[in-house]
Amino acid sequence: MIELLGITLLTIVTYFALIALLTTLVYLIPEKARQTQQTLTARPGRSFLIGLVNLLFFGILAAFMSQGGELLSMMAVAVLLALLALAFVGLAGLALMLRPRFFPPHEETAHSSLAVTMRTAVLLVTAILAPIIGWFVLGPILLIAGLGAGIMTVVRRGGTAVAFPAIPKEP
Repeated sequence: MIELLGITLLTIVTYFALIALLTTLVYLIPEKARQTQQTLTARPGRSFLIGLVNLLFFGILAAFMSQGGELLSMMAVAVLLALLALAFVGLAGLALMLRPRFFPPHEETAHSSLAVTMRTAVLLVTAILAPIIGWFVLGPILLIAGLGAGIMTVVRRGGTAVAFPAIPKEP
């Protein structure tokens, strides 16, 4: 019974922490979130493929590193945390992309931009935490696509920006 209570409490805390993290990232790194949003809008398939290839490569690398002792195990954890951080940069862009779809701009004027972003994050996290489909289908697809978009945004070749269709900024 104690284990069930612990798992329930952990799930609730994780739910609210993920909502707060996504909402915060949209405003903490707004330019990267916008670039990631544009990447996901323009090239969702490429984002998924880049995320999948990098997840497989660095996941296998981390698995081998974890077998080599304490220092290599800590490096493996650092690699996986870096991948997770890039995936959350991508999810922040996804939340920014979904915001006008869930709450059209004419409805957004009635609420603050923060409230609309938080509501979008609530819907996104709730969908990912839905049993079975959210855990094993939607969650991995969105994390892998977010990882790919985060990598494409953060690691740009030559320091030049890729030309994407213009998406109007918020006032």
